Amino acid sequence: MKETTLNRMFLNRIAAGGDDTRYIVPRDGKWEPMTFREVGATVREMAFGLMSLGLARGDKVAILSSTRVEWTLSDIACILGGFVTVPIYPSNLPDQVEYILAHSGARVAFVEDEQQWNKVAGARNNLPELAALVLLTGSPEGKAGTISLADLRAKGTEHAAAHTGALEARGDEIRPEDDLTIIYTSGTTGPPKGAVIRHSNVAFDVTATLEVVDVPRGSVMLQFLPLAHVLGRFEHFLSFDAMTVTAFARGLQTVAEDLPAVRPHMMISVPRLYEKFYAAVLGKVHQEGGLKKSIFLWALTVGREVSALKQRRERIGGLLAMKFSIADRLVFGKIRARLGGRLRFFVSGGAPLAREIAEFFHAMDILILEGYGLTETPSVVSANQVDNFKFGSVGKPLPGTEVRIASDGEILVRGPHVFKEYYRDPAATREAIDPEQWFHTGDIGVIDADGFLRITDRKKDIIVTSGGKNVAPQNVENLLKTDKFVSQAFVFGDRKRYLTAILTLVPEEIGKWAGENGIPERDPVALAKAPRVIEMMSARVDGMNRSLASFEQIKKFVLLGNDFTQETGELTPTLKVKRKVVIQKYGMLLDALYEKE
Repeated sequence: MKETTLNRMFLNRIAAGGDDTRYIVPRDGKWEPMTFREVGATVREMAFGLMSLGLARGDKVAILSSTRVEWTLSDIACILGGFVTVPIYPSNLPDQVEYILAHSGARVAFVEDEQQWNKVAGARNNLPELAALVLLTGSPEGKAGTISLADLRAKGTEHAAAHTGALEARGDEIRPEDDLTIIYTSGTTGPPKGAVIRHSNVAFDVTATLEVVDVPRGSVMLQFLPLAHVLGRFEHFLSFDAMTVTAFARGLQTVAEDLPAVRPHMMISVPRLYEKFYAAVLGKVHQEGGLKKSIFLWALTVGREVSALKQRRERIGGLLAMKFSIADRLVFGKIRARLGGRLRFFVSGGAPLAREIAEFFHAMDILILEGYGLTETPSVVSANQVDNFKFGSVGKPLPGTEVRIASDGEILVRGPHVFKEYYRDPAATREAIDPEQWFHTGDIGVIDADGFLRITDRKKDIIVTSGGKNVAPQNVENLLKTDKFVSQAFVFGDRKRYLTAILTLVPEEIGKWAGENGIPERDPVALAKAPRVIEMMSARVDGMNRSLASFEQIKKFVLLGNDFTQETGELTPTLKVKRKVVIQKYGMLLDALYEKE
């Protein structure tokens, strides 16, 4: 960013973009383009519409919606008007929505549809500061204190005609140190905390990221991450600054179908999507069997040899180059075609990515660049680069970012992107940012001899066995998830003599195995209790244990036929496991694994 405020960046890119496509929007089974010029006209009307509602600079405006173009337009309108955006996950329960609206003091809330409107409407009497709701889709008829998006734009047109130059004057008032947004944490360990992010925080982080990650103008990016999450929001800011084309996925469940339709050059995701793709490819290979399986395994062996040389920055030539060309033509090219056929790289963030999965993709000539960041550093602290990466790491710190490891292994970060404060929570702010302005991330990590940062676990998640051994559960969980039968893994054992685990089964794989082994049952819940399935999984877990230290090994486990999900409460909106929720929900099963100690 050449600019130091987001409003100025948006206005300048809109002016420079003109009739170039900025968004590709799925509507009625088609993908419709929206130009920079159209974006500019829309957000201008919306910003004036918010001003017509009596909002003053610095007032809070909430957005309660799934990822869609109206989300980004609402956000830009807030930023142009000098308002502070408060994102809320659409998966949040009504009491969580009420808490965020009340704590932030939101004056206006954009709500996606009637379902989200109901979450707010039931709490209106407890939200005296909330003056109006704007319904993004559907009719506001019969909904008190609610207007449609079309109504807001109409109000904006009238207000603009009567207040010429008001939006430009507001823009001139906005400073780099002004609050841009308040992003609330998931609140799994208590009430969510609102991280106050300034214009200067995001301006620095976008600029520094684009120094190390090449994002050419006009590149297509597929956006599907929740915009209420800092990584999804940062992706939008970065893509707008780089003047790419953002194509909105139809939903989280349709990403695999949207990839070949949109044909992106790059995509940002959390690890869960890559884990599912990895499992799907291996599952299909084993299902086909025979010659196709043999060819794939041969190609994968060749790809791994090429990947190893690339990682060492060594030349690939001679016979190996010829074999890889054949492997690419027979196998890898077809897989990349299912991803659109012109992907330059994936980006992974939000949680640790298993090295095995990164190397599996790279063997197929698909590079995943893993990065690291937090809500409070919105969002990137470090990142791997196309020509400077190391699997198993989250790359090197961004230019202008200081990272150091505290005596207890905690990662500390200092730089212009570190957030301002936790809203209305000075005690939590003092705990997070020390007097020397180091932000205490709560993550444990190391920096290797080449300057690459590696995350080992969350400080609060470290398991200390009764024998005094420290275990990072995520490392063991990532290993377990590389098994084709395992969808999700949860490792347990704090203050216990040994580690145990909950493993959720991949329904398709375990059902297929049952059929091949003469078991008529197909229900994964029932199969999870079947003695022969447990025996088979015991052998596979024992095999993985051989690559672990004795104190890291899984001594006992329990199988589940159902995955952890957002709907059942075990996952965050970015698909990370809520450890405390899992322990509370499955505590009796875990305790039973220690009954005969």
